[in-house]
Amino acid sequence: MKKVVLLILMVKSFFSFSQDLQKTGEIKIINRYLSILKTQNGYVFIGPEGEKSEEYDYLYMPDNNCRITAILKKTDSNQSRLKQKKDNDNHGIQGDFHILELMKELHFIDEYNFEGTNELTNGNIRSGLTEEYGYASRNGKYALINSKGKFLTDLKYTNDFDYRENPHLNYYFEKKKLVSVLIDQITGKEVLATKDSIVEYWNPNNYLVKKYKKEKYILVHDGKIQPVPKDFKRLNGIPLSKSTIFTYNNGFFDKNGHKIESDFVPHSNFYNGHCIVLEIIKEKQRYNYYGEPFPRRETRSFKIINENFEIVKSLPDIQRTISSFNKYGQIIVNRRYEDIRNGDTDNQYIIDYNGDIILPSSKIRTEIYEVSEGLYLAEDATYPPVKERSKLYTYFNQKGENITKAITQLPIYLGFKENTVQKYLVAYGIIYLTLDKENNIISSDQKSYLFDAPPVLPYE
Repeated sequence: MKKVVLLILMVKSFFSFSQDLQKTGEIKIINRYLSILKTQNGYVFIGPEGEKSEEYDYLYMPDNNCRITAILKKTDSNQSRLKQKKDNDNHGIQGDFHILELMKELHFIDEYNFEGTNELTNGNIRSGLTEEYGYASRNGKYALINSKGKFLTDLKYTNDFDYRENPHLNYYFEKKKLVSVLIDQITGKEVLATKDSIVEYWNPNNYLVKKYKKEKYILVHDGKIQPVPKDFKRLNGIPLSKSTIFTYNNGFFDKNGHKIESDFVPHSNFYNGHCIVLEIIKEKQRYNYYGEPFPRRETRSFKIINENFEIVKSLPDIQRTISSFNKYGQIIVNRRYEDIRNGDTDNQYIIDYNGDIILPSSKIRTEIYEVSEGLYLAEDATYPPVKERSKLYTYFNQKGENITKAITQLPIYLGFKENTVQKYLVAYGIIYLTLDKENNIISSDQKSYLFDAPPVLPYE
């Protein structure tokens, strides 16, 4: 019975595929570097530079799948031949391949690589054991790919891709000149390409570059280009929400790149005219009998100031800042040590530009990560982990809402993924929570990430 069902599926898949290629000379594009040509007697694979495989009698590729089965009855060709995967019958062989595996077998690519497991089975891909994005290489050039076998970029970059970085910094040569690029790892789009060196990038209208072989820095801020001092390479982010003052680790700059003198030490960027700074007050200098200075005591405290450098609010509980203000005017900070016996010290929490608490600190040592703008992961940072850990492995949005409460059966681990349309909390390939780009819950219905997530921009 199983053999009959399998045969029906194979025949159905074959006819579904063959309907796309009915006439000799027709071509079906699988991805940027793999196509199938219908010949008079069968099918031929075409590679990146037009190279062709031997002729196959039957091919079928199930709809919405990333595998191809090739059946070869006989051949007199000396061209690349697929390795035999499974005996089909006495008349030929059957090979069942993931698209990328097939390309490697045909020598159309040299390698492919994904974090997690590199074994591209349907189970590994669906469960998320194979990361969604990886890279392929050919003749020392790299391309961004996904686990469905799609090429999101051309095979032209000098380095492989790190899925943890988005946008990802890479390079290619154009007329023997090195071009630096930042690539969106969701769409494969180059968000910035320049023959200068990329120093900082915040968004397409705000970035900092350095001229090659010159100590000259160029800032693009709100789309406007201006030369700036080299200290701009140490900025604490860019001013947001109508602010005009830049901050770096030792001071302040106005919008024209001129230094502003102040005794405050900035620890954030400006947002809506507010900045977190460290105020250092030293006691009056005293001297001993011989005129030698005594050590002076310092009082250090964090404040919020405005663009007139006036103190707006004191922040006595802060030890340091962890991030910069985001587009919502929020920042992750670390609680000040007061008493090591006090259970709510050395914790991270979130405040806004007014100093109001968005997400309070916990009595368990907590670390907070901003996995996407305004979406935070708070987790237990004690070692060994305490029994309350499950209560702290939690996602919050910019409103301070615990969005994981919407999940009825919370898995042990929840990962984060996003595309150009939505954000997702996932575990083992299953979407547990769907969010819009402003971190509002759209759905808590469980579904497959691989097959049910809305499509991103076209790959081809």
